[in-house]
Amino acid sequence: MKTIIRSLGQTAITFFLLTAFLQGLNAQDQPPEFVREAVRSVERMLNSTGDSAILTFMEHSMVKQEEADRDTLIERLRKIRNESRGFLDDVSVEPAPDGVRMIISDGKEEKHLDIVLDFEAQAISDVVEVAPPERIHISLGNLSETIDQLENDGMAGLLYVKINDEIVMKRAFGFANKELGYNNKMSTIFGTGSRPIDYTVAAIYLLDQQGFIHLDDEISNYFNAVPEDKSSMTIRHLLTGQSGLPDFFHTDEDWDPDLAWVDRETAVERLLSEKLLFEPGTGRSHSHAAFGLLAALIENVTEKTYFSFLNENFFEPAGMDRTGEYGDKKELAISDFAAGGGPQYIGLPNIPPNWGPTSWLVKGSGGMYSTLDDLLRFYSYIRSGKVLDEEHNKIFDQPSVNVDGSDRGFELFSAYMPPDNEAYLFLNETGNRDKMRQLFRALERMVQPQE
Repeated sequence: MKTIIRSLGQTAITFFLLTAFLQGLNAQDQPPEFVREAVRSVERMLNSTGDSAILTFMEHSMVKQEEADRDTLIERLRKIRNESRGFLDDVSVEPAPDGVRMIISDGKEEKHLDIVLDFEAQAISDVVEVAPPERIHISLGNLSETIDQLENDGMAGLLYVKINDEIVMKRAFGFANKELGYNNKMSTIFGTGSRPIDYTVAAIYLLDQQGFIHLDDEISNYFNAVPEDKSSMTIRHLLTGQSGLPDFFHTDEDWDPDLAWVDRETAVERLLSEKLLFEPGTGRSHSHAAFGLLAALIENVTEKTYFSFLNENFFEPAGMDRTGEYGDKKELAISDFAAGGGPQYIGLPNIPPNWGPTSWLVKGSGGMYSTLDDLLRFYSYIRSGKVLDEEHNKIFDQPSVNVDGSDRGFELFSAYMPPDNEAYLFLNETGNRDKMRQLFRALERMVQPQE
């Protein structure tokens, strides 16, 4: 699912497939609480001032240090903290050999901190700054050469770059399905991870614009038996990460955290019984689950299925005929789809039509496939003024940088810098993940408007 969260101006720690090395879990599963707390404690320490905060961090979050080593550790942590100033608006976490790696950025440069974990003690044994991977520099002059090299390194997908309203790159590379010998084409269909969040947002704003709902309505207007702790939750809370709902809501009984079949009634019942992270409106934390509740709300209000409402109001008018839900073949051939490069492989080949109908575990925030041209058509239609008015279109006119992915091996990067610069990178084979992340950064820099 989603790997870079639209944090609406607030710092969001993003866990990049963190659980892949922990008990073989899926990316949707939350890392063990002590790991999450270790990361949070390091972030608090980096945001602190004074030696007392460092001493508190050492006492409560780290394994006990030998007295002779304490002064050296304090000095090193003080240095790391001082050099991290200005880098904490963008924080992500990935697996590392001895724990996790915290990657912090000021938008131009990155710093990498290894949080070494003592799994037996469930505590931090060290925090060490390490050299980041070599930065990728992209220009109009070396863009093709860079993609050639990444393709040789094992990446496969397609790239689209527009600068000053001129398309400077539109290229497919690598195999869509290596076993069957199909190359990627510009029309190849990819899994799109959490990109359907934008479809759900557009649908909710359209219903608000049409007067069928109001963003500040409480959800009890649309769902029965809303418990007391969620009685103040509004549609706006669900849209903006202020609902207090957890990110995902699968259970141990679900064979897969987003493919296991769960119907709408069961999903809504689970969501309304979930323990909240905070009282609605008092905090902010990205929640895929919130968009599932919004998808159910759309069905309750319109008396249409979620997909049929999207299709009628957005997909068909925009000409998006290669966008669908998991399990829906749409009379398309196997050769039309890119096969995901894992780590999770489901079906032969590993393509969305083989994953079963889209479960309500991810309805509204995932469970769909599309193409580059279809996504371009969607955003062009949304921003055209033909469907949303100026007030409801503001969110789509803002600069945005997003990455959407899934355990089955698809990544979708996009950067939009209005009005004339944008980039899309679809991947079905990611190759080296450090290089992939550096490529995302380089593409983001490339489409930034020049001052």
